[in-house]
Order: sequence, then structure tokens, then C-alpha cells
Amino acid sequence: MSTSRFSIVEGYRPTGGDLVLLPFLRKTALFSAGNLDPVLRGAAAGDEAGAVSTVHAGRAGRGRLLAMAARIDNSAYPDLDGAKIAVSRALERARKENLKRVVLLLDGKRGERFCAAVHEGAALGGYSFDKYLAKRPAPLAVVAVLGNGASAARKQARRDARVFAEVNAGRDIINEPGNAANPATVAAHFRRAGRKAGLRVAIWDRKRLERERCGGVLAVGGGSATPPRLLIGRYSPRRSSGEHLVLVGKGVTFDTGGYSLKPGQGMGAMKCDMGGAAAMFHAACAIARLKLPVKVTAITPLVENAIGRGGYRPGDILRTRSGRTVQVDNTDAEGRLILADALTIAGEQKPTLVIDAATLTGACVVALGPEIAGLYSTDKNLAGRISSAGEACGEAFWEMPLYAGYREGLKTPAADIRNITGDRWAGSITAALFLQNWAPEGVPWAHLDIAGSAFSEKPVKHLGPGAQGFAIKTLVEVARGLGQ
Repeated sequence: MSTSRFSIVEGYRPTGGDLVLLPFLRKTALFSAGNLDPVLRGAAAGDEAGAVSTVHAGRAGRGRLLAMAARIDNSAYPDLDGAKIAVSRALERARKENLKRVVLLLDGKRGERFCAAVHEGAALGGYSFDKYLAKRPAPLAVVAVLGNGASAARKQARRDARVFAEVNAGRDIINEPGNAANPATVAAHFRRAGRKAGLRVAIWDRKRLERERCGGVLAVGGGSATPPRLLIGRYSPRRSSGEHLVLVGKGVTFDTGGYSLKPGQGMGAMKCDMGGAAAMFHAACAIARLKLPVKVTAITPLVENAIGRGGYRPGDILRTRSGRTVQVDNTDAEGRLILADALTIAGEQKPTLVIDAATLTGACVVALGPEIAGLYSTDKNLAGRISSAGEACGEAFWEMPLYAGYREGLKTPAADIRNITGDRWAGSITAALFLQNWAPEGVPWAHLDIAGSAFSEKPVKHLGPGAQGFAIKTLVEVARGLGQ
């Protein structure tokens, strides 16, 4: 709920209360060493690989100053990610040292290239969900000192700030505890965010969902004291490239597993099961804020998968909006049921591309770990767009196969399809194959399994624990490419 403020200045004089970061890239300084103030020269000698290598404590004015030299090229991550990590670590050190702000010295074209990464390290790396703390620590400021190119960098920073604000807003709603975030409150949050960004937002309540024959959403949300919702947010630019991007996100505000109950260990993190909905809706908000020339529709079904009088059971057969029936073999495979209805609605919007995102399967986490999302697509060009956009903004996707041979495992004599196979193998692939049955025919479609990357119990790169806001930046980049 709080984050570091970011600004760009053209010059710097050592000031008490500052932590000054002196970045190196492969032993080459990204600042003007010749113009360095004498107070900072003691730290400029350190350029060992890794995090902070040299610390120089001194006094400037009336306060204490800390100067640190750090290599930002890291063997594990690209250089730009290294800059983000350096900023987040510097913020952590500054808090421990009771300093007031982090100042990063950059100069020339080499330094200018890293300014946006420094901004992200501040805005996203400096984020903390502190809403429920009695004492909230004041957020620290981050200042990039950039001589040449400061004007252009400020213009870019204003654009980036709109995206980072939506990423953090998405993190906020995912980080809310289950007693505060339910289908009604999350719908209200999305409506406020959408209207503020310039979306037209419609909310379908239970009666509307019944009229619209959304049997998957109604079944999964039937056991909760808070009835399900479905949101549709629309952005229609005055000038459009002709593309219509439809974003569909899984919104399970809390997932107990239903009657196929999850183990108690780790269930508290199941507030993150709306990570797909938050990513898609806030990506649409960011696209609207940037006024990109691409028509966008965001569709987010919202349910709480709870045990209750109206809860659905293993063995139930549901009729989805498309008319296709599903045999429920496991109530903890619920996300694909609500996405089935949402993908049908997506196909009715006359889209040119459809992308869905969901914290869908633990199998994807087993396969790819916590930092890489699974990517499935019926269109190689769309898959390439997503992978390239993710690489450009530091989010990793790995394309997985829609292997038709595994469809046999989803067959059942009692219904058109069942929601899981009878074995434990290829769980992420078979989940994607299930969804493909509802993907619009003839329209490029991609499914993002973000089960590992949407939420983390420990820090990941420059991001702290909790919701990561994963995929929002990537989707904005995809939309930017469609608008060109």
C-alpha cells in the first residue's frame, strides 16, 4: 500500500541522510568518476561482482551519508534486472541505517539506459503491503541523478509511472486477506479502478449470471456466503489500430478447494488465486491510462471456492454457457470451470486476439518453478509477441505444448468432458487443453499459467514477498506492439 517515490535530477551534492549508490557495469562506472565529489570517492573504488562491495560512511552537512559501489551485471539475470535489484537492496539497507533516501548516480548514454530500471526498482521494489500495520514505516524516496538525457528520461518516467501504479494496485487487492477480499469487494475495487482509468465497467450479479447461463461460475461460487460476480471492462480508443484484445482472468478470491479440500499447510496463501483477474483487469487499466490505440476488453469472473450449503460436489455435471457439459471429478480444479464461461463470453466480443491468465495448476510450478509462467497458444505469432514482451520487461514465459494426445484423459462417458484426468501427469498441459475447448474458434488464443509467478512467500529479484503483479507489464507491452 506504500511505495518509494521516484524523481530525476540533473546534479547532486552529498547530503546527510542519503544512501548513494555508485553503479558499475563490468567494471565500467555508469557515473562520471572524474566529477565525483571527494566525499564519495572512497566508495567508488569498489566494483566486485554481486551486491554491495564497498561502503564508505561519512558526513555531509549535518547528517550521516552512506556511499556504496555495486556491480549491476549479475550472472543470473540480465543487466536491467540487476539495476532493479540493486535499487531494492539499497532501499533495504537505507531502512536499516535509518537513512532518508536512496540516490543513484548515472551519467551519459550508458547511465540513461538504466533509468527506467531504477524507476521500477523504486516503484515496485519499494512497495510494501502495510495496510494492517499499526505503525507504518515512511516510504523512502529514490532519486536518479542523470546529467544528459534527464528531460527524455522524465517523459519516459511519467509513462512508466502509470503502469507501475496499476501493477501495485493489482498487488494490493491480491494481498488483501480473504475476509476482506470477496467477490463483492473485489468487484467494487475493479469498478473503481476501471472507471478511474477510463474503462466502461459492467458487473454481472448472480441473477444476471443465471440469465446468461454461466453454469461454471455459478457452481464454483455456490458454496460461498458472498455470491459470484463477473466483470466486463471495456476500453475503446478514439483512434484504433483495428485490433481488439480480450483479456480473461481467473478470479478465485479465496480457494479452499471446495469439498476436495486443500491441505491446511499453505492454504492461507490461497487469497492469491485471483492473480489472473488482477493482472488482466489492471493491465486493461494501464492500457487505457496510456491511451494506446488498441481496443481492449477485460473479463474477470469472481468467485470464492468455499464449502457450504450450495457448494458443488465431485461427481456433479455442469452445463456451461456454451452448452458444453463438464463432469466435476475434483472441486479443486475450479479455475478452469469459471474460465470456460468467461472464454465463451470473450468469443462473443468479436476479438482479434484472446489471452487468459490464471493461477491454474501446481503442475506448472513443478515444471517451471516460481519465476517462469507457462505459455500455451494456438498461434505462434501471438506466443512470440508474449515471450518477447515478457523478455523486454523482465517477466519470463516458457512456451508449452498443446499436445493433442493428452486429450484422451479428459474424456468421460457421462459428459462432454471432465475437469481433470485420472492420473497426475502433465497437469498444466491437460488444463490448457481443457480451456482450449472454450477458446474462440479461428481467433489467436494464449493461456498463461501464472500459478508460480503471481505470488511468492519470499522475495523474487527486486520484488518483496506477496503478490508480484506478474504479467501486467508484459500485457501492456503486447498492446503497445499491437498499436504500432
